[in-house]
Amino acid sequence: MNRKQIIILMIALAVSALIVWHDLPIEFPGIIAKMLLLFMKVTVVLALAVVACIFAGGKRRPS
Repeated sequence: MNRKQIIILMIALAVSALIVWHDLPIEFPGIIAKMLLLFMKVTVVLALAVVACIFAGGKRRPS
């Protein structure tokens, strides 16, 4: 992994932690909907991070 990929992953983990911190505690009315929304937010952030890491890796030249 290069430096760009490590930075992208660190930012994604920080954003995911902030999303979870903001959405907790989950209270009783609408627990299932709130949990699904929280899961969707974190999944989107991590999926975008994976795509960004793939593109930040660049193309390898055959040697």
